[in-house]
This record gives sequence, C-alpha cells and structure tokens, in this order.
Amino acid sequence: MNKRYISLADFLMLIVFFILMLISVKPVFADEHSHEHDENHEEEAAHISEDTAALNAITTAVVSGGDISKTITLYGDVTLSPEHTSHVTARFAGRITRVYVEYGDTVKKGQVLASVESNSSLQTYNVTAPLSGSVIAKHANAGEVVSEQTLFTITDTSTLWAELKVFPSQASLINSKQTVVLQSDDMQTRSVISQLLPNTSGEPFRIARVKFKNPDDNWFPGLLVGAQVLIDKREVNLRVPLSALQQYENKTVVFIKEGDVYKPLPVALGIQDNQYAEVLEGLNAGQEIVTENSYLIKADLEKDGAEHSH
Repeated sequence: MNKRYISLADFLMLIVFFILMLISVKPVFADEHSHEHDENHEEEAAHISEDTAALNAITTAVVSGGDISKTITLYGDVTLSPEHTSHVTARFAGRITRVYVEYGDTVKKGQVLASVESNSSLQTYNVTAPLSGSVIAKHANAGEVVSEQTLFTITDTSTLWAELKVFPSQASLINSKQTVVLQSDDMQTRSVISQLLPNTSGEPFRIARVKFKNPDDNWFPGLLVGAQVLIDKREVNLRVPLSALQQYENKTVVFIKEGDVYKPLPVALGIQDNQYAEVLEGLNAGQEIVTENSYLIKADLEKDGAEHSH
C-alpha cells in the first residue's frame, strides 16, 4: 500500500493560503445604527431606521412659531363661596314641630327643611331652603323653641374660591383679571383672578381670590392648591419644546432629522416658559427636529465618540 506524504514546503503554502483567506473576509452584518465622522470629527450623525425610531419612541415635529407664556406660581387653599352660602332662620318665633333633613343632606332650592308653629298666630309654617346645596350645619330639633338663631347652614359647592398668597416680591406682577390655572394633585381648572385683598391677619402677603366652577364636586374647602398665573405672553417666530433640548459637547443642541439621519445642531435661545423655548439662531422654520427621547441619540453619539477616541 502506497502512502502519500505532504512535503514541508506544501504544508507551509497551505498555512499561508488560509491566513490570507481569513484576512480577506469582511463582516456581512452591521449595526442598525451607523455613524458618520469626517476627518476632523466636525460633523456627527446617527442613522436610525423608521422602525427603530418608532420602537424607541423617538418622535419628531416641524419647527414653527407660537406663543411663549411667562407664569408665576402662587399657593393657597380652597374656600366656600360667600354668595353661595346661606344661614337659614325661622321667620317667626315659635316651636319646631318637625325637622325633615339631617346634617350632610343635599337639598334643592325651595325644599322644606322644618315646620314651625308660630307663637303669635299658632299657625304652622314651613322653613324652606333658599338655595340648592349641602346642609353643612344643623341646629334644629323637634320641640325646640326658636326665635332668631340659625337653624341650618346650606352651601352650594358647585362654585368655590381659591385664596392665594401673594408675597411682596410677587406683588408687582399680580393683577386682577389675570388668567390662572389651579392645580391639586391630578386635578386642574382654569379661571381668572377676581379680587386682590389685603391680608387682615397682619402677615406680609396679599390675597388673590379666584372664583371657579366645581360641577363634578371634586374640589372642596380646605384643599391646598398651586396656581400658575399668566403674567406675560408673546408670540415668537421660532420655538421648540424644552424636551427637544440637550447639552452636547458643552453646547445646547437640538437633533434635526433628514430622512433617517439625525444630526446635533447648536441653537441660541431666547425667552422660555415651562413648555417652550424661543430659538434666536441655529434653526429655520420647517426643519424637522426630535421632540421626545432625543437623549437616546445623544447617548449613542457620545458612546461612538468615546470609541473613536481610543
């Protein structure tokens, strides 16, 4: 039986051949994200497909103008409306023969609350509710003799007041008729400042009173509230949401979208409120920018930059 042997020269040539094959192989898969850097690293961009952007909730909007609203925050609490509170008394002195309602009951205007036998005529007459609302106090029981004392207190909480504290540093900015957004936990309602009153307790603040509707009865007296008072409003040529702004390479930037390419663009800002900032330089109307989750693109570029620095 004949045996074939490979010479040392042939064996070395095979090794060289396999090494060359390995060096020549190129990767056939790439990341979903790719980045462009020019030789001086002056321009950076992230390539993100529409599907990947949607998966990461990266949303965009077209740049335009609009209003910038300056507000100031005041704090206070909710109180009953004086014109919607009634202290019910008997018209004539006499003896209460019957009481029809209890403390906490809801009554309608004209509803009978109690019956009283007059001392002078010995005729029985009815005491009725002067307004619709809740019975928040009751001082009437059958058999009692009454004259001028309050029998019931009824209040209508479909309208309430917020009393807000205005301190000296804020006083020059607060005026009647200014728009106010009242907030407590997840509740919010809009109204205006109806009155500015001095504080009778001697403490160093004024009271801004805000009347507001409470149709669902979710607000109640004693509730602590915050209030955003509109003190200035102006229209600007360009504005962006605050959520669009990022700090990148020691500059304030937004990320513009051109197809599937996202680039950081430095901007100069003007006035701002709690939602928008005016753009003075760096952007043009009609450009598409990232408004939500732009920090993901920033993190991706910073990671790529760190890798290139090594």
